[in-house]
Amino acid sequence: MPETLREAAADLRYLLSKGYKRSSAVRFVADRYRLCRSDRFALYRCVYPSEVAEAHLRKLVPAEDLDGTTMSIDGFNVLRTVHGALHGHPIYLCDDGFLRDISIGFRKPTFEDLCECLELVISCIQGLKPRLAVFVYDRPVSRSGDLSKKTMEVMSARGVQGAAKTSMRSDSEILSCGEVVATSDSVVIERASKSFDLGGYVVFNILKIPPTKI
Repeated sequence: MPETLREAAADLRYLLSKGYKRSSAVRFVADRYRLCRSDRFALYRCVYPSEVAEAHLRKLVPAEDLDGTTMSIDGFNVLRTVHGALHGHPIYLCDDGFLRDISIGFRKPTFEDLCECLELVISCIQGLKPRLAVFVYDRPVSRSGDLSKKTMEVMSARGVQGAAKTSMRSDSEILSCGEVVATSDSVVIERASKSFDLGGYVVFNILKIPPTKI
């Protein structure tokens, strides 16, 4: 990671700890260090004040504790993280312990790309042994219905019990569908009681791609 980004992250943590608004603080620090668009986005997605980072970390459920649980999966979030890692996008281990990809400037995943990632993710879920896995996709996203159907096909083939659905209010739906929410979306994490970084788990433990610590 460039030293300028590391220094910018340290400055941003300081400003956030003093109560500065995230968007304003990121803009100020990024302008000071003349960061490119992807590095600015990395700061926004990955740097948190210590109290927020610690709150997210406390919600993280270890993989071995997922056996027998009901897992609610933020479909597009997880699949896009895996796709980013497979296609060489920057992957960061963020302050709150979650892995996040930075996809600005890269080609968006196609339906076929996401189906490829889906095979990896469901294979991983099979090994984690939740009692039930429920995928939720954002309905307005193109081909979300087709992806939901494909998810059911792959789960059935793998013997994974669960469901897949689309929703106009996907965040609320994800939070209501399971004991453990699988996502790296900070907005959802803040509202969840328990969370698991499924995309990050696939990237680090299955694909063996080491993230960059910001």
